[in-house]
Amino acid sequence: MPRRLGIRKLILIMGLLPVLTLSLGLSTYLMYSQIQELRNMMTERAKTSIEHLAIIAEHMLASDHGESLQQIATAALEEQAVRAVGIYNAKLERIAQAGPRSNLPDEQIVQGSATTQLYFEKDGLFILQPIFSPAEQNSPPLGWVGMQFNWQQLEIQQYQTLLIGTVFLICSIIICILLCSYINQLLTRDLNTLRQTVRRMTTGPKNFHAHMPSNDEFSEIAEELNLLNNAQQNELQELQRNIEQSNTDLRETLETVEVQNIELDLARREAVNASRIKSEFLANTSHEIRTPLNGIIGFSNILLKSELEIRQREAIETINSSANSLLTIINDILDFSKLEAGKLVLDSAPVNLRELIEGTLQILAPGATDKSLELILTIQQECPKTVLADALRLKQILTNLINNAIKFTQAGHILINVLSSDHNEQHAAITIQVSDTGIGLSKEQQKKIFKDFAQADASITRQYGGTGLGLVIVKGLIEQMGGEIGIESELGKGTTFWFTINFPIAYNAIKLRDFTTLKNKSVELYDPSPLHANSLKMLFNSWGLVVRHYSNIDHVQTDADYLVICVDNHDERAANFITRLNCPAIILSPYTHDPDESDQHYYLSKPISHIKLFDALNRGIKAATRSKAPAYSNVSILAVDDNPSNLHILERFLSDLGVTTTRAKDGSEAIQRCTEQCFDLIFMDIQMPKMDGIETSCRIRANGLNRETPIIALSAYLSPENPLQLREAGINDYLSKPITEHQLDELLHNYVVESSLIEVPRPVDISQCLKLSKERPALAAEMLGMLLECLVNSKSELIAAQQHNDLNSLTEVNHSLKGACCYTGTPILHRRVIELEEALQNSHNINNAVVNVIAAIDELLQWQGEHELSAVFES
Repeated sequence: MPRRLGIRKLILIMGLLPVLTLSLGLSTYLMYSQIQELRNMMTERAKTSIEHLAIIAEHMLASDHGESLQQIATAALEEQAVRAVGIYNAKLERIAQAGPRSNLPDEQIVQGSATTQLYFEKDGLFILQPIFSPAEQNSPPLGWVGMQFNWQQLEIQQYQTLLIGTVFLICSIIICILLCSYINQLLTRDLNTLRQTVRRMTTGPKNFHAHMPSNDEFSEIAEELNLLNNAQQNELQELQRNIEQSNTDLRETLETVEVQNIELDLARREAVNASRIKSEFLANTSHEIRTPLNGIIGFSNILLKSELEIRQREAIETINSSANSLLTIINDILDFSKLEAGKLVLDSAPVNLRELIEGTLQILAPGATDKSLELILTIQQECPKTVLADALRLKQILTNLINNAIKFTQAGHILINVLSSDHNEQHAAITIQVSDTGIGLSKEQQKKIFKDFAQADASITRQYGGTGLGLVIVKGLIEQMGGEIGIESELGKGTTFWFTINFPIAYNAIKLRDFTTLKNKSVELYDPSPLHANSLKMLFNSWGLVVRHYSNIDHVQTDADYLVICVDNHDERAANFITRLNCPAIILSPYTHDPDESDQHYYLSKPISHIKLFDALNRGIKAATRSKAPAYSNVSILAVDDNPSNLHILERFLSDLGVTTTRAKDGSEAIQRCTEQCFDLIFMDIQMPKMDGIETSCRIRANGLNRETPIIALSAYLSPENPLQLREAGINDYLSKPITEHQLDELLHNYVVESSLIEVPRPVDISQCLKLSKERPALAAEMLGMLLECLVNSKSELIAAQQHNDLNSLTEVNHSLKGACCYTGTPILHRRVIELEEALQNSHNINNAVVNVIAAIDELLQWQGEHELSAVFES
């Protein structure tokens, strides 16, 4: 936008420009008119003078008085402004001349005209007047008179006119400038007064009165400003009164707020203290309630295994069921209380998704089996196998969702689908869907399903029971993990609960199995359930197996490397087919099965454990067949607990699994036991007097023979307050009391080598020795003899390296033993050196692995003392 000129500049322009324009135009016009008038006057005067001279010269020219004409010409020079005079005859011949000689105009022009001729020159005027005879007016002229006038007088008068006009113009400009300056001065004075008035109104004191000396528009503006100032003063006074009143009210309010803040702070402290007391009360109540519940549930399970009358068994089953229901309610209330108080601490440790979900399904399988429901797990190929998560809380989420699906499904199946919607090298968004074929939910029911103490409706609550906190806890746990949960359902057509959590991917997790060993092997699979068959095919394909699936038992072939048959108690054709089989097979059934000693098949319960299935395939079905001997007959376990009933229950459960248990009633006794004996596993109670389980575990890890022994924490608390503290203390896993036999079996399977998975071999397998030597007994005896000769030195080196914690020496000795075992049939020693090699690579449980290798060496040395090599291979 162009900048506008100021009012003073506008006044100057409006005052000067018109006046200057008019003065200049008028002066120019008047000077031009004056000059033209002078010029005309001079011309008329010259014409009059030459006419008089022509009249006088006519008589002289007619009388031919030349001298008289010269005198007349000379006399004419005396007239002002006449410069030269010439008298000519009719032929324009000069007769008389006075003054400078002038050149006549063109003769033809002169002769062609009989009138007075005017010739304007640069510095004057030349007039040529014909001389006529008075008697003969129409006759040719007698002669000519020429007079030359100069403009000197005319120029003087012109300069005088210009001077007068210029003086007039300058005077007009000066008068205009003075007038405009005066007006500007008046305007500037009034504007400055108004400006100062406005400035004082905005920044200065308000008690003033603007006064203008003149009585014009500016004085009116000043009066308006005075009125505005008075109104502003009134407003300011009113505002000041309001501010003072507001300050008074605010001061009173602040005093009230300060009192309320003090009261609120006291109330907050009381609330925090009450919350702390409530949390401590709930924690202590949890511990105090769950401890006797552990005894009730544990001893009821022990009693259920004994011979009881029908009424006694029904009563004990009722006690067991009621105690488990009470335990579930207590767990829900404690979890809800922690979520509500924001005191739930999440752990972050490597978690194998398949193992965790399979473990959850196996715990919940009895409830599904009772209703003939099929539990199916499918994990998409792109999902990472291991992530960093809180295994306990993730398992709790799955347990709630799957348990709900079992509760509200009368027939059909429950499908758990795991997929990864988006993942990169560091993180993966894992989505887990739990779908059932149950009663479903309406739109209105879906809106309130995640609210506190809410279920679908009152009739459902009465029919199925529950506190209504399960899904609230699930939602709170998922949101605390940074995920989201949703539901898709249609009334009468089933429900799908899904949740998505972004987990960090764990790459350094210990791999206990090499699943690539089954690559390119073939397996025949019979499974009448398409969903379950698809789950198994996905699992087998991930291991590299070639799968041929059959939904009709009559079409099953037995020419593959492995045969897997999925049956239930209602599939009589499949049961008949199994009895007719003349080759070993893996039987998957929802019910447990104790085979006869003569039974060649290997039985697994559905839902399956992929580890057990892989072991059965990898080690051979015949070698994997279970016997009736105790599963863990050579395992030694230390149980630490200050409660004798808890120790008694744990000892009874472990004894049923063939485990030898050593008791310790407190931390000090546990440390003493650990300095005397190397155990395969330690169960550690956390809440103990004098020395708790965390401190005890730290001391066990620091000294003694059990630095590498797995420690499992057992506590009546539902979950550890600080999972990281447990890991830093060297605790490998955590179980909440009361524990079940299934949980113990899973722990032993994960942390202890299960002896019944393979047939107990002899120290020396003669048939394998001959096979490795291409059926040459002499070579077999020589190779075995070379191994036996170096065993004593190898044992000494292993013991020395273990005492000095020399891992390099252990690796070298173990590598040497492994090379010797490759050419001899010594299965026990071969397996033990492989286990030691894995332990050295993973830096886990090395001492136990060394002890096992030494024990295998001792068995071989004992066998050597009982046998003669030459006689053995000759026979």
